[in-house]
Amino acid sequence: MGSRQMEINAAQPAVPAYPTPAEGLPEPQSADPAVEAILEALGTLAETPVREHHAVYSALHDSLLAELNAEPSEEH
Repeated sequence: MGSRQMEINAAQPAVPAYPTPAEGLPEPQSADPAVEAILEALGTLAETPVREHHAVYSALHDSLLAELNAEPSEEH
């Protein structure tokens, strides 16, 4: 690598790390255990490659929509 390329790389700021959730704060919860079970998929999002986030959110959306549109008497 030439000295000019090293200068350019050195001049670029480091990418900041994503913030982590505050420790000691309770996780948000819904009053519906079925919705809670669906939302648990978000727990693995940090380890999921960004290119796969759309699929995770789409599946989450579809699952929540189905659950929220289900008749209360339907078994889950």
